[in-house]
Amino acid sequence: MMILLGFQSAFSQTDHTAGKRFILLEDEIIHKVKERISFGSQKPLFPAVQALLREADQKLLEGPFSVTHKTQLPPSGDIHDYTSMGPYWWPDPEKEDGLPYIRRDGEINPEYYDYKDKEELGKLMDALKTLSEAYFFSGEEAYAAHAIKLLSAWFLDPDTKMNPNLNYAQRIPGRTEGRGIGIIDTRSFSELPDMLYMLSDSEHWIAELEKGMENWIALYLDWLINSEHGKDEAIHGNNHTTWYFAQAIPLALYVDQQETADSLARAGLPLIMDEMIEADGSQPKELARTRSWDYSAMNLLGIMSYAKAADHTGLDLWAYENPKGGSIRKALDFMVPYLDTGKDWPYEQIHDKNDARLAAPLSIAARVYQYKSYKRLAERISNTEEFLYWNLLKFKDLSH
Repeated sequence: MMILLGFQSAFSQTDHTAGKRFILLEDEIIHKVKERISFGSQKPLFPAVQALLREADQKLLEGPFSVTHKTQLPPSGDIHDYTSMGPYWWPDPEKEDGLPYIRRDGEINPEYYDYKDKEELGKLMDALKTLSEAYFFSGEEAYAAHAIKLLSAWFLDPDTKMNPNLNYAQRIPGRTEGRGIGIIDTRSFSELPDMLYMLSDSEHWIAELEKGMENWIALYLDWLINSEHGKDEAIHGNNHTTWYFAQAIPLALYVDQQETADSLARAGLPLIMDEMIEADGSQPKELARTRSWDYSAMNLLGIMSYAKAADHTGLDLWAYENPKGGSIRKALDFMVPYLDTGKDWPYEQIHDKNDARLAAPLSIAARVYQYKSYKRLAERISNTEEFLYWNLLKFKDLSH
């Protein structure tokens, strides 16, 4: 497919998206990027944009994805209920039937991959991210049309939709059929509202679709807040708590539940900002894991996502310093010295340390703290296959 060739004509369309309210994405910056791409449309496209559109062309061949593709029914008997297994739980070798399973942190049991819902969800969100960005920056309707087809299949189609709950996420054989920890499976839902905004200028975006998505998200948000699993996850105490709030607040904002978003932002402050970051910027609960670099980086991105969402509630957490002296910037600066400098990460990391995990936090921090070195570092360690719209602008263009 050569959709890439249609890119130059896309900018004759009216850009209604400029008035949309992005949540985790930066309105000002993302529109500067779009404007820069538009002005350069008579010239060769930026390599990063070319790569994005090539990837989007591949995504046109993928899906639809659905929770109904699994072969085993969840305990409810309803195939529309999302189901997954805790990754680090293994048969007990001391028991003939292996039950109840025992935990081996950081080591994934191959049985985990037999549960296809999480794999399908990962593919869905990856495709939606690529297709929504490709549509937003190019205006090519084929990208939006396919993204909307994927959305409808996962969330809305009566035959293939996911029920708005995670009652059976991260089950543990012999222990539980589902638990609050399973909510981490949907942490990518934090980005869903912005994906929907990116697509909402499309001719394929219709009122019925928008209403359907708003209804599904409202039902899921109600489950997040009021179910026992949701209540457990909110106070779990490590990255699970962070990503609970990082997804719940954007979802509340998308369905215009401002008071709910305000309440969530303030409830998360002591649980995340005060409890998780020490005076030196370390995150002890993540450093205690067998993949301490991975989890420290993941939690930091979650904290920044929570902070960006909290910006829409009037709560500025970027300059906040907790009673111990910890802050978001200190948490980032704690990790920066270990980026490909020959300085060994002194904590347990049973897999190779992937520096690129810190690229997104550095890109966000470059803008927030107006610190050029963060942007240079982000560009140096970025996965060359990942599209980061920040990197299409010079540092001076990121200024407030």
